[in-house]
Amino acid sequence: MMDYHALVSGGMASVESKLPEISSLIVNCIFDNKNIWIIGNGGSASTADHFATDLSFIKSKEIKHRVGAISLCSNTALLTAIANDIGFENVFAHQLARLANKGDICIFISASGNSQNLLTAFDIASKMELTCIALLGFDGGALAKLVDYAVVIETPIGEYGPVEDVHLSICHQVSALVKNRLLQSS
Repeated sequence: MMDYHALVSGGMASVESKLPEISSLIVNCIFDNKNIWIIGNGGSASTADHFATDLSFIKSKEIKHRVGAISLCSNTALLTAIANDIGFENVFAHQLARLANKGDICIFISASGNSQNLLTAFDIASKMELTCIALLGFDGGALAKLVDYAVVIETPIGEYGPVEDVHLSICHQVSALVKNRLLQSS
């Protein structure tokens, strides 16, 4: 059985030290009435959907802020139309170009950090001046060197399970931190 703590770049404490900063970025985005766009492929798409749900469905009557957290992985009809008509490498970039605004956040979730559709989305997000955050695995791939904030869960290449498990845990922790900050401000 793998020791997840040993897999994390710099140890689990290193990852946990980044979560308050990422949570603050998300909270400030919410306070500014901006949106959080979340993207990923395969298991990471599932995590993107889950994270968007957790942020959008923070259960508390005291929270008065609008939380615009949207997974761009969820609309199968749109994804397949874009993939068919303009290419799979554009499935997220096309959506960001039409929906996102300066000051929004784009969260990339990827084990490899090398998927062409994520790199193409980064190009658009960067040009639109979105804050780019990535939850990555393996060695972080190309995205680790591009985004504003990267959390890399280092594993041998191909060890998707541990990376995806830790990413989901990070999303749960960030959601809890965001909820706490929103409650404090209400």
